[in-house]
Parts: sequence; C-alpha cells; structure tokens
Amino acid sequence: SSGINAEYGEVKVCICIELSARQHRLSFEKPFLLKLAGIPQRQYKTAYALVESLLKVKTLVTFDQLGVQFMCGGLTARAAKIHSYYTKRLNQRQAEMGYPPLDLEGALYKCAAVLASARLTKSKVSQKDFCSTFSLTITQLDSIAKDMVVLSKEMPEERTEESIASQIHSRAGAEKRVTKEKEKVREDLLWRFSPLGQLVSVYNQDFVEWKEKMLQIARS
Repeated sequence: SSGINAEYGEVKVCICIELSARQHRLSFEKPFLLKLAGIPQRQYKTAYALVESLLKVKTLVTFDQLGVQFMCGGLTARAAKIHSYYTKRLNQRQAEMGYPPLDLEGALYKCAAVLASARLTKSKVSQKDFCSTFSLTITQLDSIAKDMVVLSKEMPEERTEESIASQIHSRAGAEKRVTKEKEKVREDLLWRFSPLGQLVSVYNQDFVEWKEKMLQIARS
C-alpha cells in the first residue's frame, strides 16, 4: 500500500503484533509498541486503521468485555440496544440505495454505542481510554457517538421512557400542588382556631360592624 511503505517496517510489525494479540485476546504492552514503532500516536492510529482495513480484520469485542475493562457495566445493556438499532437503520439506508450491508461489529462502533449510552444517561466514561486501547481517533468515535444519540431517540423504548418520565413528572407536579393546597387549608384552620386568630377575627368583625354604622350615619 502507498500509505505504508517499506521505510516503516517497524510500524507494520507493531501493528501486526497488536492485531494478532487482539484477535487472540492476549494482553500486550501498548506503550512499548508505540515506542518501538517510533511514530506519534496519531500516525500510529491512522496506520493501524489502514492495515486493519487492508487485511479485512476487525478488533472483536463484546459489550460485556467493555463493561468489565472500562468499569461501565451499567451502560452496556443500553449500549447494545443502541448499537443494534443503529446497525439496523444504517443497513436499511444501504439497502434503499442498493448497497451491501455494513459490518458495524468492530470496536469503533461498540465503543461509540457505550459513549452514546453514557451521554443519554448523563454518565461519565473516558473516550480517550477507548481510543488508546483500540487505536481509534477521538474525532471519528465522537462523530459516530453523536449520530447514535440522535438515532437512539427514535427507538420505541426510548420514546416510551420519555413518555413515562413525562407522566411521572406531571403526576408529581399535580401531587405537589394538591399537597400545597392541603397545607394552606390546614394553616388557615390552625390560625382561625388559635387564640390570636380568634381575637383578630373578633376585632375584624367589630371593625366591619363599626364601619357599617358610620356609613349609615353618613347617609342619614
């Protein structure tokens, strides 16, 4: 390939070692590989993606593995649904345009789904960790995650959750208003039957009667 020439033999070796390790789910020292490759991390990621594409291999990863490795197990169930819906919608578009289905089972799309799940639930997860672990670029990962967030809002279960949340909020508001009215009535009753309240009531009544008398005298 013109993208990776003979001058970068060490780079190709490092990339092949990483690909092999990932395919067999073996541990490896990424910092050591980057040092051995002798090029900046951004360049390495680009070269890695190119070799991965040329060899037609992808880094296999499951949502359960992502949950354990990045301590985000609470996000993976929703992420799996987002990924499934995103794959379905994109391949529907592919079919409509007469193109073959896309393979979206690689680490890039699954990490993006976890990131989308985190954003929808306002949770925290490090996209930098995803990128450094799987040789992804933040720009690409972020772009796909944004698309997934937008599409996921069309999911039936998402609309149902929003509807339920809206109903709960509305019910809570109504209950709060009723409670407030009850409290107001209770306070009025307590004041009315308190010694001071009764005294003020008598005073007010006397004032009303005196006012009526003064008006009658004024009219006569």
